[in-house]
Amino acid sequence: MNIGFIGVGHMASSILRALAKDESLCFLVNDHHEEKIASIAKDYPGRVYEANYRDILRGSSLVFLGVKPTDLGALLDEIKGVEGPVLISMAAGFAMEEILAIVGDRPLIRIMPNTPVLVGKGVTFAAYHGVMESEKERFKKMMAFTGSLYEIEEEKMDAVSVLTGSTPAYLDYFLDALARFGRNVGFSEKEATEYVLKMAEGTIALDLASEKTPLELGKEVCSPGGSTIEGVKVLLNKKMPETLIEAAEASYKKNKNMK
Repeated sequence: MNIGFIGVGHMASSILRALAKDESLCFLVNDHHEEKIASIAKDYPGRVYEANYRDILRGSSLVFLGVKPTDLGALLDEIKGVEGPVLISMAAGFAMEEILAIVGDRPLIRIMPNTPVLVGKGVTFAAYHGVMESEKERFKKMMAFTGSLYEIEEEKMDAVSVLTGSTPAYLDYFLDALARFGRNVGFSEKEATEYVLKMAEGTIALDLASEKTPLELGKEVCSPGGSTIEGVKVLLNKKMPETLIEAAEASYKKNKNMK
């Protein structure tokens, strides 16, 4: 089965690489930067083929539109006259009704993935328009290679794209700061980074397994008079929770004004 990708930037290529774990899939790909296609094709010989828009649309079972939100309108104008399969948009701030207004009434899935899809630990949200149940099931089965998939009302897409799409960057900045502390107190960069990432992995696994909230579990670590609570006091005095909410609100506002 052929899966199409028009645009293979970081997110789209991460999805493609996750889907490539299914060796029954081949990929028809187009991107203005041919070196991106060459890099992917090198890793999956005989399964990735460069093609033009028309051939991708006519030769694929599903087509991911992986261009930037600012470029999506122009792409839709180019492909609107070409009949084809279910389109899958991952553009933040670009509603399905806006897409359909250009390409006409056709099967459409709007998704909001995050970068851990590359390692099969992603969280992707999907909204559907005019998609047959059989096509939806095929899409769900395929996306299982990327991680978790949730169906959501489209009006919540801008919010959830911040909650799970932008926040991996916030978390990575936080983890990098902790690793820098590790280097400052004598660990190598490799050691400090590994220790911090293993801490995060274990903490999240515990949070997922527990019926308690992350805040409740965090408070359990803070023994009165201990060292942990001293650090938490600094974070609270610096208004870390409020700062994170402010950062999320800034990303959310940008989603509302993406184009």
